[in-house]
Amino acid sequence: MEMISQDSKHGGFGWDQVDPFDPKDPHLWMKLEHLGHYLFAADFLKTYKPDLVADISCGLGYGTEELCRVAKVVIGIDSIQGMADLASQRCRGKSTRFLVKNLDHQDLGPDIEEESLSAVVSFETIEHLADPHHAVSQFSKALVPGGFLICSVPNVLSEPRTVACLPRNRCHKQLFDFGSLSRLVQSHHMPVIYRLGQSWSNRLLKREQQLFRARMIQQRLSDNPAVHTPEMIRLLSYLLAYPTVEDVDGSYSLLMVAQKLDKED
Repeated sequence: MEMISQDSKHGGFGWDQVDPFDPKDPHLWMKLEHLGHYLFAADFLKTYKPDLVADISCGLGYGTEELCRVAKVVIGIDSIQGMADLASQRCRGKSTRFLVKNLDHQDLGPDIEEESLSAVVSFETIEHLADPHHAVSQFSKALVPGGFLICSVPNVLSEPRTVACLPRNRCHKQLFDFGSLSRLVQSHHMPVIYRLGQSWSNRLLKREQQLFRARMIQQRLSDNPAVHTPEMIRLLSYLLAYPTVEDVDGSYSLLMVAQKLDKED
């Protein structure tokens, strides 16, 4: 789910493009949080039996794969052709298709018809955009009335800054708290119905860092290869990084579920 820059890692893509199921990727807590987003989205949507779901900034496609568990068809969208190609290979044999779109400059249509999507899933994406209103307006247009937007952004309270108070991550063009994110979403006829975070994983990561620096523990959880098996990653994502409505401001990432208004509302 990230819009990323290219470098020497991950086949030429940025280091923050993690694959939770890659045992060689050491970024355990990031892997858990990113997979946790998609586990929640799939579980939430399962009840509604969605026909068509868009996975915005699909990246390597592990989230698209999760959404395939509950949706008849999933459309993966990424700004980088190489990412879309990798995701397509990963999801081969599943009911998916992939598009390359730069949401700062391009519309979802005509590739995605208006009022055709049951849900839009957009994790850690709109903070990368110079004009997030354009992207969110596209999400709203593409959703059926009653359809869901499930999205996340980094929490401004946890975002590292430069000496000029700009985001230290130079790919981040916007900073959001819950108020600014909800105003953005609700301005496009999608009232927020749930506000969530991942405070447990944030607390545990910080505690682990403190203990390791104090030499009270000799090994971090991520240093244990057994933790990086697909089974353990999925289990730990559910246990430690599954989004909840508890202590949202204690989370690095803010998540929300919004629902598009019916036409008569």
